[in-house]
Amino acid sequence: MSLPEPARFDAAAFDASGTAVPLRLSNDDREHAVEQLNRAVADGRLTWTEHAERVEAVYAARVTGDLRPLLADLGSADLAPLSNTVTEVSAVLSKIVRVPDTSRRIHARSLFGAVVLNLVSVPPGQEIEVQVDAFCGKVQLMVADDATVIDDGAAVLGKRAVYGEQDGRNGPLIRLTGTVKLGNLKVFRV
Repeated sequence: MSLPEPARFDAAAFDASGTAVPLRLSNDDREHAVEQLNRAVADGRLTWTEHAERVEAVYAARVTGDLRPLLADLGSADLAPLSNTVTEVSAVLSKIVRVPDTSRRIHARSLFGAVVLNLVSVPPGQEIEVQVDAFCGKVQLMVADDATVIDDGAAVLGKRAVYGEQDGRNGPLIRLTGTVKLGNLKVFRV
């Protein structure tokens, strides 16, 4: 009898102390960032000198966090996910606590378990989608207190709740989708 494989977390590796190590960039990620810079210079949001400096920095970047400062002042449309891949976080009869890579879409699954995601570090102006699917389990999200949370998901004999007031500042936008069956989804502002 073989044991099932443990849940795989694609967003980041963890060192011995449990600290997240940023995900390395692919060539596609770099090209996507350069396309965003090309649009920004075409729209007049960057000068050619700024464009050249940022393109050089993009090609020198090693991890996803290196690109954030280069794209942050270009608007929320330019902070779209760097890749079309999805960060999967799954808990089956267990509890998983993660600080996922927020440059990707997130799919949190809980089957008789618990998934806790810390999304406090999502930069202002960025929009991310978190698909939550839980059956007899729970998913808890921690977001910044200036985050706007839109819950487009469903609950069947379960509960979905966002705690704390949205103050309407220019924080990140967290869009929740998916279905909770016989479980719960709770969003806390920290």
